[in-house]
Amino acid sequence: MSFIRLAARACAVAVVLGMTVPAGAQEITQSHLQAALDALKASPAARSYDDLLPAVAEAVKSQLINIRPDLHSQISDTVDKVVLTLVPRRADLDNDLARVWAKGFTEDELVTIATFYNSPAGKKFNEIGPKVIADAYQVAQNWATRVREELLQKSRDELNKETGGNF
Repeated sequence: MSFIRLAARACAVAVVLGMTVPAGAQEITQSHLQAALDALKASPAARSYDDLLPAVAEAVKSQLINIRPDLHSQISDTVDKVVLTLVPRRADLDNDLARVWAKGFTEDELVTIATFYNSPAGKKFNEIGPKVIADAYQVAQNWATRVREELLQKSRDELNKETGGNF
């Protein structure tokens, strides 16, 4: 699973969990919310939500086409037209996600996060970070496989000494 998808799922869970916090439990100032929005938009997590509305549109198309397959083309055109009217609703998602970020980080931390992601190193991380993380994960998996094989062989050798060669 890609880093961005993992982050998106984590944020989605956080949104759901965040909705269970009683209203007023933590007041978030406008500047704190703005810092959260800036950090979110600068981070790779923001792009991971770009596919949500198109995915929802495809799901609606499939649902409607299952009901009336004879109207496949008309349904696709209609859903495509209607979904464009919902694009501005992305701001609602961003604001809800920013509230989750604001609950998790102080305003100063969010400013630091946004500053990092807007820096040359942060931009490079946004660009190649997921690949670096995936490559690092593969290296760790390969290492674990090699160590497992070595552990298995050494354990068998030791057990053969202890049991007189029954392994």
